[in-house]
Amino acid sequence: MKREPVRVEPISTYLEQRRKGPICPIIVAGETVYVSGLPPFDPVTGEVKRLPFVRQSEIVLDQLKLCLEAAGSSLRDVVKCNVYCTPVQISMRSMMSTNAISRFRLLRGSI
Repeated sequence: MKREPVRVEPISTYLEQRRKGPICPIIVAGETVYVSGLPPFDPVTGEVKRLPFVRQSEIVLDQLKLCLEAAGSSLRDVVKCNVYCTPVQISMRSMMSTNAISRFRLLRGSI
């Protein structure tokens, strides 16, 4: 099966600068799109700032949407999404808020 990397700007550049080398967060293999390794970059500067967990979740969802659209897909086509957090105490309320944001965006058609 052919694998094709997809560049999405400015995300690809931000990742390369942060990881000190070429990296591709999006791979299309057949009809499947794989997206990986999206930290909550500031959309303007590319910095990862200390922000509330819910705001970080919103930023990553926006980036995920941009990546999927660049690959010809959308968040509506997502089958599985894993969320990895650094070992910081995250409240259940924050996690529930993140799930609520995802559902709200899906229902109003913004994802």
